[in-house]
Amino acid sequence: MKGRFVKGVITGSIIGATAGMYAASKMTPRQRKRLMKTGKKMLFNMMDNMGWF
Repeated sequence: MKGRFVKGVITGSIIGATAGMYAASKMTPRQRKRLMKTGKKMLFNMMDNMGWF
């Protein structure tokens, strides 16, 4: 059960990263910069909630 979950998480992460890179390649530099800023903020909030900081 745990192995299937981990495989699903990894597969989902790869698909998400691929879709994100494709979307970012279609954006203007200004939109890309704003997306990176928002994504970084969300990542730090998530890590803070999980207790990593």
